[in-house]
Amino acid sequence: MLSTLAHIIHDIRAFFEGDGWPVLVIVALVLSVLFWTACLVGIAFFYYRDYRYRRVYSRIYPTLRDFIYEHVLVENRTSHFPVDKLGLDLNNKLVSKVVRHVIHEFIFTIGGEKGQSMRHLFNELGFDKEAQYEIRHSATNMVTTVRSLANLALMKVPIQEKILDQLLKSPQVEIRVAASKYLLQVEGEQAFDRVFEGLHGISQLHALDIFQTIVQGDYFGDYAFSQWLDMSKAFAVNSLVMDLMVYYQELNEAGLWKLIDANKDSKTALKAVNSLGKLLARDSEERLQELYMEESSLTAKLEILKALGRVGQGKSIDFLNRLFMDSNLPLSLRKHAYRSLVAQKPYSTPLLRKIDEQGDRVESKLIRYVNHPMVHYI
Repeated sequence: MLSTLAHIIHDIRAFFEGDGWPVLVIVALVLSVLFWTACLVGIAFFYYRDYRYRRVYSRIYPTLRDFIYEHVLVENRTSHFPVDKLGLDLNNKLVSKVVRHVIHEFIFTIGGEKGQSMRHLFNELGFDKEAQYEIRHSATNMVTTVRSLANLALMKVPIQEKILDQLLKSPQVEIRVAASKYLLQVEGEQAFDRVFEGLHGISQLHALDIFQTIVQGDYFGDYAFSQWLDMSKAFAVNSLVMDLMVYYQELNEAGLWKLIDANKDSKTALKAVNSLGKLLARDSEERLQELYMEESSLTAKLEILKALGRVGQGKSIDFLNRLFMDSNLPLSLRKHAYRSLVAQKPYSTPLLRKIDEQGDRVESKLIRYVNHPMVHYI
């Protein structure tokens, strides 16, 4: 043992003296070679799969395009398509994947009644059964399950309630979000309670995904999204609810102020202030001024000033003017105070004219900056 240790020490010393390569360096070099070899093999495998996919796609796309043109667009078939004429080996996983992808593209392109015919073609090719099988084995491959749920949602294929409940309670958040999107696309407004009740653990990207699914549908009713506001929930969930409130112009000042009062320094509170402004919460103008005086965070103060500019009923003109004229404040606050004054025209027009006439060099420069037509786009 001691002789081996002495040998290793001798090799290390010899390396630094330029007399040889120690065992540790040799091991490091071997591991480095193996690592980069694995990276190159992985890259080569990725490009090989991509090459195979593009090759199969270039062969299948013209065939399927002509088939759809002939039987869906020209013959106006709605069912009983002569799928045998396609001559495609749908038992081949890669071929099946490409065909599903191409049908997706055409459904989005065609739409309407023809899109419904495309859904029937999807089912006659057996993809509905394949997708149903894949979601029943969700533990095996999350990506496959998410893709299959997207397929079934687009094709309006019903899923058994037992299976859907399992997907909505899945430990994998991506599967829960995909199941929620399926419900929203298939059932629309009827699924809102069920979806929002089960929202937890989502990220802001997941929230954006759900938001887009809802607004891209045909819903435009009077559903009370604000009932799901809760400070105990994650920011992503509350942010999603507030974005929907703004999009559908559902004003609930009391609900938003509960979020603000619960934790004024949180991201959720800032988002609630932003929503008050976008929803033109007129009864909150004076309360926002009080909140500004209580706040110490620069970010929160800026968000409040923006909200005051959007709400703008003339009640905060003197308040904003005092902030703009206070040379001790940071320029960012003075800039947004003036911008909010501009947003409150015509109530603020006389005051703006007075400021423009009496302002000093610094104030005039700031005014030119705020009023510059390019500033809004930078």
